[in-house]
Amino acid sequence: MTGKLRAALILFAAVLALGIGLEVGGTPAVDFWLSRLAAAGRTQSGVWLALSTIGAGEIRAAVGLLAAAFLWFRSRGRDAVLLLVVALVQSGTNSALKALFARVRPELYTHLDRTFDLSYPSGHAAQNAALYLLIALLIDRRLLWIAVPLAILIGCSRVVLGVHWPTDVLGGWMEGVGFALLGAHLSQRLARRSLS
Repeated sequence: MTGKLRAALILFAAVLALGIGLEVGGTPAVDFWLSRLAAAGRTQSGVWLALSTIGAGEIRAAVGLLAAAFLWFRSRGRDAVLLLVVALVQSGTNSALKALFARVRPELYTHLDRTFDLSYPSGHAAQNAALYLLIALLIDRRLLWIAVPLAILIGCSRVVLGVHWPTDVLGGWMEGVGFALLGAHLSQRLARRSLS
C-alpha cells in the first residue's frame, strides 16, 4: 500500500468518524465559537461570496474540463479521464454522506448564499479540495501553491456566509484531500501498469 493510498483511507475513516461523532454528540462548542468568530468577516461579505461563487459547480466543472483537455492534448488521456471520474465519484460520495448523516445547516445567522441540501460534509470544501489538489498533483505540483490556499479560502467562505458549521468544512476538506490523494495514487498505478 502506497503512502498516498494509506493517507486517503485514513482521511476517509476520519470523515466517517467525525460524522458519527457529530451524530452522537451533537454540535460541539467549537462550532459555535468559530462561527461567531467568522461572523466578523461578514462585513466583507462580497469577498467571501465571490470566493464561494468561484467554488460553485459551474466554474468547478469548467476548470475540470479545461484541465482534462490540457491533459488529453499532452497525450495523457488516462489522467484526463481519471480526473473526471474522480470528480464525479467524489461528488456522488459527498451526496451520499450528506444523506447518511443528515446534518442540518446552522441557523445562527442569515444565510448569505443559497443552499440546496444538507450540511455535513461541505460539498464546496470537498469538491474544490478534490479537484484543485488533484489537478496540481497530475499537472504540476507547483500548482499546490495556488490550489491549497484556494481550497482553504473557499471552505472558510462557507462558514463566514453562515451556510456551514466549521466541522462541516473540516469534514469536506478531509474528504476532498482523500479523493485527490486517491486519484494521484491511481494515476501512478496506471502509469506503472502501462510500462510493464
